[in-house]
Amino acid sequence: MEQYEQIMSIESVLPFVLAYSTHGILAGIQLGLGLAMFFSSVINLLHKDGASWLSHLGFTNNLSNEHKRHFGTLQLIIASLLCLPLIVDVPFLVSLLTFISVAIVYIIYHRQTLSRSQTSGTLSRYAVVVFAIVATTFATYEHSSPLQAMRYIAQDVMTYRPLEQNWQNEFDINAPKAGQQAVEFSLLQSDGKTTSHLSDFLGEKPVVLFLGANSCPVFSAGLADINRLHEKYKSSVNFVGVYVSEPHATDEWPLARTQLVETSKTFFNHPVAIDIAQHTNFPDRLWAADRLKNNLLNHAIPLLVDSMDNAVNNRWVGRPARLYFIGADGRIIYNPGKGPYSFNPLHLEPILDKYLANQKQTKKEPLALLEP
Repeated sequence: MEQYEQIMSIESVLPFVLAYSTHGILAGIQLGLGLAMFFSSVINLLHKDGASWLSHLGFTNNLSNEHKRHFGTLQLIIASLLCLPLIVDVPFLVSLLTFISVAIVYIIYHRQTLSRSQTSGTLSRYAVVVFAIVATTFATYEHSSPLQAMRYIAQDVMTYRPLEQNWQNEFDINAPKAGQQAVEFSLLQSDGKTTSHLSDFLGEKPVVLFLGANSCPVFSAGLADINRLHEKYKSSVNFVGVYVSEPHATDEWPLARTQLVETSKTFFNHPVAIDIAQHTNFPDRLWAADRLKNNLLNHAIPLLVDSMDNAVNNRWVGRPARLYFIGADGRIIYNPGKGPYSFNPLHLEPILDKYLANQKQTKKEPLALLEP
């Protein structure tokens, strides 16, 4: 079976793609507007003729030298405040006043000075005003400018994504591959009472093993497909889950750092949890697993909880989401690769059908011992 497939469902992350894209677009416009105003301010302050592209954008005007100096100074101040959130935090009220100032400048000042023959400049002026209104609304909603919000999102991605990838690459070398024998483990179930071994579910039936946590959107969304597969194959296949550490804990790499992301998650009714801090003790992890089991997982599917040393997570590379299909004899049949991009339970269906059809044609073999 081919390893490391890119099969993640885009629907599982759609609310976050839309929200992050909106952040990126607004932040890009804010930065672009700030840079354009900066270049325009330099031209006006130096009393130079405006560059043609700036003229078409409505950033230079047919002003007297005195007015150019005043207008250039105003542009420089606004440009600085627009670009400053790229490197430092700017107070909410300052951002709000900046966007209001942009709207006022391009409604009043340009209306008096911009040549009516400059159609492109007129349209650009209106576009800037519209952006200023949108950005003012955004800043009021987020208590932050678009550029500042995007900077936080980008910092999270640049900090935590490489760490996650490095961990996956390091441990995936020893993760069970297709054709290899599964590695035995025993964990407490989410009820906090029952201890189960992987081998308890093998022998008579093959096992679909899925690992992840509720703060992973791909894993959380995929549980609906796990439930559907369980209903279809429960008489011939066992399904077992393992709850691991949180990939998007609120105190590490929060998925919903902004109100827009949280609103998008709510609008699409996405099942991911955005309120879980990283587990500092086993009761915390047990609580998170039990909540997921009660809210998203068929109660007939056992959910095991990884220990605080993350032994199973490290051995099977379960974070942020991972999927395996293990034959009844304990051999790995299917391992699509590291999550979240290789996590899609729907791709299991033809594999399960093929395996079960082959089992009917061959004599059942005794269970091989799992590797310790």
